[in-house]
Amino acid sequence: MEVTGIVSALLAKKDPTVWSIAPNAMVIDAIQLMSEKNVGALPVVENANLLGVISERDYTRKVIL
Repeated sequence: MEVTGIVSALLAKKDPTVWSIAPNAMVIDAIQLMSEKNVGALPVVENANLLGVISERDYTRKVIL
């Protein structure tokens, strides 16, 4: 499979909505939101400040282990 093009072309086809979660949210809430919105990661935001990112990968490994 050949992958060509630029990132901006890919992003132009995606929904522009960015879902985020608060740092005091429960992990299960983050996982449920990712599932509902079909996203693999969420920015962790408080008072319009990006504190970090939580991803499916963060907890998939921990659950399996």
